[in-house]
Amino acid sequence: MVKLCAVCGMGLGSGLLVKMGIERVLEKHGISRKEFQVEVADISTARSMRPDIFVTTSEFAKSLREVDAEVITVKNLFDENEIDAAIMDVFKKIQNENK
Repeated sequence: MVKLCAVCGMGLGSGLLVKMGIERVLEKHGISRKEFQVEVADISTARSMRPDIFVTTSEFAKSLREVDAEVITVKNLFDENEIDAAIMDVFKKIQNENK
């Protein structure tokens, strides 16, 4: 299972929308929900989490430099096309490594 974390300022409304966008992108590619888990976190909480992939903006990515995970930045967290382009290669790489 690949674990992802959507990181936003407060970890509330916008984070939940990003989470749903990530889920839709992965499902569009035929990836079952059994193969991934998406959590939402604010930037403070995110630093203590251990997902395989963080999805966030470049502003918050600066605070995640020292984490042991892939950090994917997107300009518009609500643009599913941008999320798709940003995460799929990394997701597939980690998915293959976990097999």
